[in-house]
Amino acid sequence: MRKKPSVLGLSNSVVGFLRSMLLLSHFLLQFLVLCWHFFLCMDCQEVSPFAMQYKVLEEVPSGTVIGKLSEDFGWEERSEPAETFHQLHFPKELPVRIRSGDGLLSTAGRLDREQLCRHNDPCLFSFDVLAAIHLALIHVEIQVLDINDHAPQFPKPELELEISESASLRTRIPLDRALDPDAGSNALCSYSLSPSDHFALDVISGSDGTKHAELVVVKEVDRELHSCFDLVLTAFDHGESPKSGTTLLRVIVLDSNDNSPMFAESSLTVEIWEDALPGTILINLTATDPDQGPNGEIEYSLSKHASLELLNMFSIEAKTGSVVLRRPLDYEENHTYEVDVQARDLGANPIPAHCKILIKVLDVNDNAPDLHITWAAQVPVLSEALPKNSFVALVTVSDPDSGNNGQVHCYLSQGLEHFKLKRTNRYTYMLLTNAILDRERWAEYNLILIVQDNGNRSLSARKHLTICISDVNDNPPLFERITYDVTIAENNVPPSYLITVKAHDADLDFNGKVSYSIQDFLVSDLVSIDSKTGEIFALRAFDYEQMRSLEFLVTAEDGGHPKLVSNVSVRVSLLDRNDNSPVIVQPVLVEAITTMTPTLNSNVSLLFTMTARDADSGMNGAVHYDILSGNDTSLFLIDPLSGEVFINSSNASSLIGGEWELEVLVRDQGNSPLHAKALVQLSFRNHLNQLTSSAQEAQMLSPSTVTVICLAVLLGTFLLILALIMSICRREKKDNMAYNCREAEHAHRHQQLKKPHKHIQKTDIYLVPVLRNRQAVQSEAEQVRSCEETLLKESLQPGASLSPPCIEGGPIWESVGTCQGLSVAATAPKSPPPD
Repeated sequence: MRKKPSVLGLSNSVVGFLRSMLLLSHFLLQFLVLCWHFFLCMDCQEVSPFAMQYKVLEEVPSGTVIGKLSEDFGWEERSEPAETFHQLHFPKELPVRIRSGDGLLSTAGRLDREQLCRHNDPCLFSFDVLAAIHLALIHVEIQVLDINDHAPQFPKPELELEISESASLRTRIPLDRALDPDAGSNALCSYSLSPSDHFALDVISGSDGTKHAELVVVKEVDRELHSCFDLVLTAFDHGESPKSGTTLLRVIVLDSNDNSPMFAESSLTVEIWEDALPGTILINLTATDPDQGPNGEIEYSLSKHASLELLNMFSIEAKTGSVVLRRPLDYEENHTYEVDVQARDLGANPIPAHCKILIKVLDVNDNAPDLHITWAAQVPVLSEALPKNSFVALVTVSDPDSGNNGQVHCYLSQGLEHFKLKRTNRYTYMLLTNAILDRERWAEYNLILIVQDNGNRSLSARKHLTICISDVNDNPPLFERITYDVTIAENNVPPSYLITVKAHDADLDFNGKVSYSIQDFLVSDLVSIDSKTGEIFALRAFDYEQMRSLEFLVTAEDGGHPKLVSNVSVRVSLLDRNDNSPVIVQPVLVEAITTMTPTLNSNVSLLFTMTARDADSGMNGAVHYDILSGNDTSLFLIDPLSGEVFINSSNASSLIGGEWELEVLVRDQGNSPLHAKALVQLSFRNHLNQLTSSAQEAQMLSPSTVTVICLAVLLGTFLLILALIMSICRREKKDNMAYNCREAEHAHRHQQLKKPHKHIQKTDIYLVPVLRNRQAVQSEAEQVRSCEETLLKESLQPGASLSPPCIEGGPIWESVGTCQGLSVAATAPKSPPPD
């Protein structure tokens, strides 16, 4: 059987601890990812709407600065170049550009108000700018101001009029109006007429503020005296530097016709809806002439000075005087028309009558609203990490109609759950997110925007929007199972396939690309995993007898940033194989042979018990005992399960002195059984012989026993010698600690010079015995007596101090010393003796 690595015996507790640590690290990493997602969300806050108005004069040079958004909002300019301001949409006809760094607005070409806004006053243009860094949507409105750069101009440089010499006083002849394309006061005109005795000028203001002039006869004319009058009509505007225009009025005086036609009113106003069909009669004019016959028949016509546009738009019935619409009207192109109508009779030298008709076109809700989408990004793709109320797109609506017909509102018919519209001004909406987006649930949104006006016959328009959601790494890999269990038989041939783990990541591309690894370094030499497929292989052969199971963690990691991971536990259970033969442990075998001398007892038939062990488990480890040979007479019986061997004879004493050899077979119960054999040599003796043999064996010591006894005696002797040596050394050390009396006396004398003398008595002296031999004790006793006498004599002398040669050189009131080899101690009294 091959030797198995010791690491296979790794405890399950260590594996469990490692798994807990990996799970904890997984949760911490998930928390960091959530923090990163929260930080990303905070970076996409709600966009705030702002408005800014600027004014610029027309005809300024190209490059003229209109305004600077960063300064006007008080935002600090960044030192590093950055695209802070993004132009969402611009009117194509407005030559204005914006600088992305600081929001500088400047002209990019010629600004001609008359060309930009022909019929509109004031001339306004609006667009939106997104300040990305400041999260602001700025609605910019630019008004182009008019300058007086145009002079009033009459339709024709010369205007020819006819009048009868019999025209009565206060006869009025309407004159063509001068046109000025400027606006405001620059377009208001005043008229003047060159001096004349026969004619005067009367300026009439209309209800809409427009003015036109009429020539009034103030003095009778005589064709014989003046057949023609040349007058100069001048029109002035009201600008700071007034400009003027002139036309020549040639009044031709005709022969008298008794009566000329007359209109009831010289000027009329007509209103018509712009959806009127061609052929519609606008008005029926009537002129009267009291003459009879041809002189009383009236013919109507449009002024020969009428423009070609007017002649194409309107016509008049010559006999009835009905003004008829010839073409469709469009309020958005032209609001008003002025039509001059003449009425003549059919007599000789007819004198025409004039009537000015002001035709006002009324707006009809005939234009559906329009939608324009400007995305915040170049393509309609949103990140699923965007928070609620994030800016998605700018919706601009328009309607060329006027009044309620041009007032519009916009709304979403789909997508109310995840998107919403927020109105910023009259014609602008912001499309915002209304919930957290999840690409894994909805990868694409189809929205329908509807815009509708407020006209009586409401018109609407709709637009389909498709918004795609881009992926972020917000989903960790998920394993198909909570745990993986696999079973493999021991003694496998490495590398052996174990199992395939599979994890799925709902994210896309690199965010959803899963790789596998085993983080438990303690099992790195036992198993391996394919990082792409998740296939797990055993690198070594397993041994069931050393390790019953193996558990480790497999980590699945995606390729996003930051990476997300998940772990799963894999448990490998080993199956036992019958790879271990039974081993006989009792009795002890020597080369599969054992010799036994069982004792025969009439009461007990058990001879011996054979015990075998099998390292396998289950049936592979269950052993069975059997006698192969040596039992031909069936003298012996063996229990197949317990291995107990019995004698099968009623007269056991007959076997004394006999010898038998039994071959015993021990086999397991595996599919492919393994076995072991033992040859048992039996020699039978009776009970008395067994006791005698045992006693003899007890008297005879084996060589090994003798060796052990000798070693124990030597060790005890060594320890005894070591103890004696240590005792002698300790005693000599104590002897060296006694002081010599001579040295003590010399030291004592020096101390007497510094300390006051003390009187001691005999009772203050005591002896310290020192171990000596008997002769030394006797001699020392004599020396002690002589010392005591000497000390007593000196102490009794007046003024004498204690300075015996036996006092140690310590303090005089407490000292210990030796006097010629005798230890003596003296102590001072606690209180001085009385005098």
